[in-house]
Order: sequence, then C-alpha cells, then structure tokens
Amino acid sequence: MTAPDPRPRARLLGLDLFRAVAVFGMLVAHVGPAAWTAGDGFGIVHPEWELFHSRMPAMFAFAAGLSLNLGRSRGADDVQPAVVPTIIRAALLALCGLALTLLGTPVVVILVSFSVWFLLTLPFRQLGVRTLLVVAAVWAVAGPLVSFLARRAIDLPGNPLWNALVAGDYPALTWMPFVLAGLAVGRMDLASARVRLRLAIAGAALIAVGYILSSILLANGVTARIMDGLTLTDGRDARQQFARIFFDESGVTDTGTWLWLVVPAPHSGSWADVIGCLGVCALLLSLLLWLGNAARWADGASGRARRAVGVAITVIAPLGAMVLSVYAAHIVAMALITAATGHSFRGAQSVFTLAAFSAGLLLLSWLWSRRFTRGPLEWVLGWASAFIERTGRRVSAGSSRR
Repeated sequence: MTAPDPRPRARLLGLDLFRAVAVFGMLVAHVGPAAWTAGDGFGIVHPEWELFHSRMPAMFAFAAGLSLNLGRSRGADDVQPAVVPTIIRAALLALCGLALTLLGTPVVVILVSFSVWFLLTLPFRQLGVRTLLVVAAVWAVAGPLVSFLARRAIDLPGNPLWNALVAGDYPALTWMPFVLAGLAVGRMDLASARVRLRLAIAGAALIAVGYILSSILLANGVTARIMDGLTLTDGRDARQQFARIFFDESGVTDTGTWLWLVVPAPHSGSWADVIGCLGVCALLLSLLLWLGNAARWADGASGRARRAVGVAITVIAPLGAMVLSVYAAHIVAMALITAATGHSFRGAQSVFTLAAFSAGLLLLSWLWSRRFTRGPLEWVLGWASAFIERTGRRVSAGSSRR
C-alpha cells in the first residue's frame, strides 16, 4: 500500500479539458443528433456522433474516479476520515440525482449511479496504484461476463438495486472498471511526461484490443453467427435486427448469445466496449494533459494564432471545472423548455439544439469562473458535506462526554 502524497498539487488544465469533452459528449447524447438511424440493412451510421455516445459516459465514470482523490486523506496513518466524506458525498449526489429525475426529462440521470460507485470504491481507497490497476483490469474482464450470466439466469425488472448493480443503464458490474482506473490514474504524477506517455501507450493498446480486434472478429464470422440465432420481429430481417440491438445503448449486452460480449456496441457493457472505452479514456486524458500545458504556454506567448489557441482552450476548460453544475443546468434547461414549449427532447435533436446548449453552458461556465473557483453546485456540495461532517462530530463528542 502506498501512502498518499501529502504535497498539494497544482490544478491541471488538461483534467478540466478532459471533463469538458465528457460534458460535450453528454450533450450530444441528450440534445444532439442520433448516432444511428434505421434503414435498409444496417441502417445509416453517423460516426461523427456515434463517437460520443459510448465513450463520453465512460469518461464521466473515469473522471469520477479521478475526483475521488481530491478528498483522499493526506497522512499515511489517516485512513478513516476519508470514509465519512465519501458516504456524505454519495448521499448528497443521490438526492441531487433524484431531484433531477423528478423533473421528468428523458435523461437517465447518472448521479445516483455515481453515489453507488463512490460507495463501492471504499474497500479499494487505500490500495496502491498498481493494485488498483490490476483490480480494474480483472473487473473489466469479469464484470461483463458476470453481468451476462446473472441477467440470463435472473430477471428482476424494475428492481432498483438490481438495476444499480447489474442491469441498469450504468450498472456497477460493468462501470466500476472506469471508476477504479480513474482512481488509480488520479494518484499518478500526471504532470510527468513519462506518465503521460505511458497512459497514451496503454490507451492505444486497449483501443486496439477493444475495437480493432473485435471488429476483426465481427468480420470473420461472429456477426453471421449472432444473426443466425436472432429472433426476428416487426418484419425486420437479420441485419436490421442486429443493427437495432447493436445501437440500442441500453447499458448492458443482449443475452441471446455470449458472442455479444465481443461486439463493440456503444454503451453495451461488452468486453469490447469496456476495454475500448478504457483505452479512449487513457489516451484522451494523456493528449489533453499535453494540450493543457500547451494552452498555458500559448496563452502567454507572442503571436495572434498562439494566443488565440491558448485563450480558446482556457475558455473551454471551465466547462469541465464545474461538471456537476453544468450537468444539472442542462437538465433543468430541458425541463424548462419542455414546460414552456411542449418540446419533449425524446429522440434525436438537431445540430442547432446541440450548438445552442453547448454555447449557453460554455458562456455561463466561463462567466462564473471569472469570479468563483468552484461551480455553484460544487460549492453547495462541499459546504453541505463539511456541515454534516462537523455536526456529526459535535453530536458524537457530546454523546461521549455524557
């Protein structure tokens, strides 16, 4: 077990850029164009949007793991205090998630899943980086298989615990590898060029295994074998049915055959999806950390082009520095627009809608960051966590004196 580094770390602009990309991907999924539209054969794939639909939720989970290091205890012997803040934070996130769900938008609010993931990390919080990476790797392989076998044997529709752990949109069995990997990576020296290079190499290798290898398997008989076993409905042929399942984005694989585990379907929790998304997270984080450094240099350098690049990136970064506030704001905005106009946001939206949401949130986050270091909900969450913890300690101290 490695002791936490007691030295404070400077904020890395690349981490905020990483979260900002995740936010944009979230907007694509909620208020943007479709990744796939039905048609003859496999239908029409829109790769410029499909790129975001699976990878960005994984980035959110990875970023959640990164953020857990912010509340990590500072001393080697100070183990227990990290547990209480984590439980309080998880409870507050769950309440926030439930409140946003009550707004009635079509968004599957991820915050309740965040709270579950945070609680599940508690047994692993004191592990070293290498051990955490091993646990994440084992979970990435075992989780999809256990999920497949459990869902094939048991059907508990609507059960909240079952959905949170096994069968929901963001079940812990297939999403915890991202959180644990993020927890491990967040403990690395991300300012180190060597660490960033290793992240890039590892990410590229995982992408090759998750996406390239699985695509080769699909082209060499796996697709045909899956289609041979499909049950056809609503007049669809086998290719159309395969495509509909492939792009279902339900969070879990189909249980018709174990071969779905090697299919790189977006947001499916298959081996290919989990391993490939882990690779995207590692590679993209490495690249954005470099870009963040370049932005700080360009912002102070001579030349209009360099300064423009630096300013553009530092304007984008605040979007990722207040992810919780931005996430809640876009759901509230959707609910208000629905109440005012009747627009439901169900199904795909236009590029204009995506651009309007992106520009509005970008402007609001940039303006807020000019006066405050934390987003409004981040501040409220921090204040509430500290207040509850202080109150609990006072009550406990009073009880012990009596």
